[in-house]
Amino acid sequence: MERYVIRYGTDRNNLDKQVQVDNVGGLETMSYDVENLSAGTWYFTIQVEDVDGLMSAPSAPVSKTI
Repeated sequence: MERYVIRYGTDRNNLDKQVQVDNVGGLETMSYDVENLSAGTWYFTIQVEDVDGLMSAPSAPVSKTI
């Protein structure tokens, strides 16, 4: 694995923000804090990209209410 791509937003059908977590090869576990979220319900998906640039399908969305 090369990186994780976390997409998120307040509309589960339009996750308009994203962050890439690079250099994840060899990690047994990974965590990432998405900061400065306003009040409301936020939806998140994650994808994995390998060293050849192949991207997995997005995970099923999960939500968190702030």
